[in-house]
Amino acid sequence: MYRVRVRVKELCQEKDWSLNELSLRSGVTYSTVRRYALQSLGKVNMDTVCRIKETFGCSWEELLEVQGDSSFDD
Repeated sequence: MYRVRVRVKELCQEKDWSLNELSLRSGVTYSTVRRYALQSLGKVNMDTVCRIKETFGCSWEELLEVQGDSSFDD
């Protein structure tokens, strides 16, 4: 099973932003930003992730980390 980790915490630290500041800048609710920052998820809302990506001005590779069983790829 694959999960996605949105690297919110790391990117906020790089910009010296709080999770609340990211929420205000992106228009994504604080509870969603916090959830994405604290846990890997089985599903993410692509509209939300796109808004976070645009706010950070980063690449998909910088924002997302796919975690899971690599044997599925064989």
